[in-house]
Amino acid sequence: MADTFEHILFVGPDHRNHRGGIGAVLAVYAKHIRPFKFIPTLSYRHKLIEAFFFIGALFRLTTTLLSDRKIRIVHVHGAKDGSIFRKAFVVFISKKLFGKKLVFHIHAGAFDERYTGGSAVYRTLCRFVVNQSDQLVLLSAQWNDFFYKNFRLKGIRVIPNPVEQKAAQPPTAGPMIRFLFLGRIADHKGIFDLLRLIHAEQDQWKNKCHFSVGGNHEIERLQNTIRENGTGQLVEFIGWVDGQDKEQQFNNCHYFILPTYEEAMPMTLLEAFSYGRAALTTPVGSIPEIMQNGCEGWLFQPGDTDTLRGLINQALDNPEQAVQLGNNALQSASRFYPEAIRHHLEELYRSLEK
Repeated sequence: MADTFEHILFVGPDHRNHRGGIGAVLAVYAKHIRPFKFIPTLSYRHKLIEAFFFIGALFRLTTTLLSDRKIRIVHVHGAKDGSIFRKAFVVFISKKLFGKKLVFHIHAGAFDERYTGGSAVYRTLCRFVVNQSDQLVLLSAQWNDFFYKNFRLKGIRVIPNPVEQKAAQPPTAGPMIRFLFLGRIADHKGIFDLLRLIHAEQDQWKNKCHFSVGGNHEIERLQNTIRENGTGQLVEFIGWVDGQDKEQQFNNCHYFILPTYEEAMPMTLLEAFSYGRAALTTPVGSIPEIMQNGCEGWLFQPGDTDTLRGLINQALDNPEQAVQLGNNALQSASRFYPEAIRHHLEELYRSLEK
């Protein structure tokens, strides 16, 4: 199907200068799919600007579907909360007004919890978006039962996130073990659990390890916590990193650390594997389908800082294990390279064309 993607219109957050996992996924799509017909609905700017940006996106969606008669399938990438409200408009235009086949691709962690605890309006919008979809795409099969129980599904598929193949370098040998966190600076990512642990162990870990923290959102709170804890020697905030800066950070670290409470399929974890870096993370979302405990790294329960303390101490006492675990991670990354994911997408679209 050489012309498969001529018939597809992708809709989702802007993949240029993105600030989230969906944008990172779409950035990989944009590099490996030709043609890549795409309409961004979120630009990661001020809320007032976002409102006008979204109205413009709906206008562009309408004019594109009017003018490009080749488009038969609209592939919508979304999450939860505000994303559902935006995608409800996209679904209405694409499905109800133009009668296009619709794919809704859910990237949100804890979508089930948010749906169950949401308002009646929110649940109604969720049902509208999901039930109108000709195929629902999930990042993990663990959510199948939830969606079959709560929605009227026409079809469901699991398609992992893609990650680019990187020029992996082995970790630098030396007495200092370096850990890297990249993600949203918020409680649900577990970063403040990690900071409390570092504060408690700073005397034991001083001059033995270093933690680089990159991301966005609660930056001021993060910096205040580091300053108040007096852990500036152990923890460095590196801001939002991308491109060559991100490559340098991964190549400089020994372990990727993500003590998260909720995930779908974290792009940063896949990126860590593509750089040959082992991970210390939690078995939430699709993470247990990405890695095995003791193979590509180590798993611990969210909030279990006692186990995390032991894993960090184990890493400090056995610096050579970072290389073997990292090699395992690099081998696992190949399952998520773009060509493998492209095959999944082609099968999805072929099923809708029948």
